[in-house]
Amino acid sequence: MLMLAHIYSNGDAGVGVTEKRACLAVRGAALVDGHRVSLDGALGGLDFTHGLLPHRTQWNWAFGLGRTRTGERVGFNLVEGFVGEGECALWVDDRTVPISEGRFTFDRAARLGPWRVRSADGEVDLEFEPGAEHTETRNLGLVRSRFAQPLGTFRGTLRVGDRTLELDRCLGVVEDQDVVW
Repeated sequence: MLMLAHIYSNGDAGVGVTEKRACLAVRGAALVDGHRVSLDGALGGLDFTHGLLPHRTQWNWAFGLGRTRTGERVGFNLVEGFVGEGECALWVDDRTVPISEGRFTFDRAARLGPWRVRSADGEVDLEFEPGAEHTETRNLGLVRSRFAQPLGTFRGTLRVGDRTLELDRCLGVVEDQDVVW
């Protein structure tokens, strides 16, 4: 099982932990509009974070799973803000590789437009094309949250050592989160 675990300090909020798993073997089926779709051979992932957030917390996040053009199983987790580099990783077949913090470029007024997702040192260079989006905005006075989570596909390159892996239509998700509590 490929896993990344990171314990982090939230300043005045205390300590938290995040765990990421990717390239997990999946089997089973899903029912979509009355049609059974086999999930046998698909890839799965897990994202778990526990702890109190700082009073104001902002992040952008990307997670994707798929296969490279040459067939390797691949997964990636990139974040900018919040925990940062400590929870950034790339999974290739049976290896977990730490990567630098993410950098996100997108138009908040048009989140269903293209996103650019990169790592700070260029190991990851991807374009994200959203297909759908989940959003939620709350303003309860002292507690406020603006959350957007587009779903779609990634294409681009992942550099692992001296190898450059190419992705095309890799399924994934990105987030834009700003919360005050």
